[in-house]
Amino acid sequence: MTRSTRISQFTKQDLWTRDLTAMSLLQRLGTQALRLATAVGMEFRHRLLDARAAGLVYTTLLSLVPFLAVMFSVLKGFNVHHVIEPFLAQTLEPLGPKSREITATIIGFVDNIKMGVLGVFGIAGLFYTTYSLIDKMEQALNAIWQVKQGRTWERKFADYLSAVLVGPVLVVSAFGLLASLQSHTLVQHLVKMEPFGTLLVWSGDVVPFVMLCAVFTFFYKMIPNTHVHMRSAVVGGVSAAILWIIAGEAFAKFVAASASYSAIYSSFAVLMLFLLWLYTGWMIVLIGAQFSFFHQYPTAYLSRLLWEQGTYVFREQLALKVLRVLGHHYLKGDRPLRLPELSSELNMPLSLVEEEIERLVENGFVGRLQEPEGVSLIKSPDLILVKEVLDSVRNGTPPWILPHFDTGDPVAAVLHRRDKAVERALVGETVQSLLQDQPPPQSTGA
Repeated sequence: MTRSTRISQFTKQDLWTRDLTAMSLLQRLGTQALRLATAVGMEFRHRLLDARAAGLVYTTLLSLVPFLAVMFSVLKGFNVHHVIEPFLAQTLEPLGPKSREITATIIGFVDNIKMGVLGVFGIAGLFYTTYSLIDKMEQALNAIWQVKQGRTWERKFADYLSAVLVGPVLVVSAFGLLASLQSHTLVQHLVKMEPFGTLLVWSGDVVPFVMLCAVFTFFYKMIPNTHVHMRSAVVGGVSAAILWIIAGEAFAKFVAASASYSAIYSSFAVLMLFLLWLYTGWMIVLIGAQFSFFHQYPTAYLSRLLWEQGTYVFREQLALKVLRVLGHHYLKGDRPLRLPELSSELNMPLSLVEEEIERLVENGFVGRLQEPEGVSLIKSPDLILVKEVLDSVRNGTPPWILPHFDTGDPVAAVLHRRDKAVERALVGETVQSLLQDQPPPQSTGA
């Protein structure tokens, strides 16, 4: 067995079949972390992350100045606009000495935008450009979370407006408060006293990291158009913050050692470095989102792999599990389940649940309701035969085209005997029989 084959078998099979319950706490945490890192790393095979990051770089170039102009106007109303320049400089700090030049150029562009002379259409265009940047972020994160449906126009307007108006004020105010506390007279006196001096110096390094984690966590919690668990958002936020710090240090060393760039690109060297840092920053944001997604759905990587391989066993299990959950809610008289709720109960990615629901609707096992919105069984669980469900997975949507078996063919005869054996084994088996061993889920309300 070649090395590449062993690695492929480990990442696709061995790593995921280990029994976590038989491991010590340290081994279990290590295995879970390795699974998480493997699932995120394997996403680079499809070259989707770098394509989305490149798209966000392009959108950022078009939208950065208008976005900062809108942010500057909002911050000016709260009298904290003077913090935006040092905040931007800190974000671009990995660019080294060039960061001051880029910051001054961007702030100069922002200062040249005069809201009073833009007119109605000019201001509308300014806000639309800002909107497009946030919308592009949502599309990228929705793709990672496998969410096909974005926000409605009404929700986009409300949520994006809140992000533009409230988010910058909170973030910049927090950084400004930290800077003012560090320069406060009392703090300066405490610095000279031990152990307060050491603790304050230590906290000066830790607090910015914690705030960076909080910013990323808020980003992963609020931007995707799906329910993100707080713990998963924190995992993504901490991962992105760590990667940001590591990338910042590495990029700063790269800039310091790349004097040849100035000789090659001349005055364009600043732009090239700025584009590289933008791309790196967006890659970190997307990788953090992947960590958040796979933490919330730890089986998502393996489930999607089995789905893409067309594994019948996995599809059969998923179909019966969906009907099992819906059957419990049907018998309890609960309202129809929304797809995110069903996804959460199954602990499966929303996209896989959506595809399976489509199949079950086409096969007449599940119905979609508009009021109240959701999905539910269209007949009692004791009327849905397990054999019919398995046939639908195997043969597709109705009308099912069953193969004709030639009893003179040995291969066909074996398959015919197998199907007859399955039919005899499942006589009388309905979805109702699958509900006996499963504790009823929490009621969602009648």
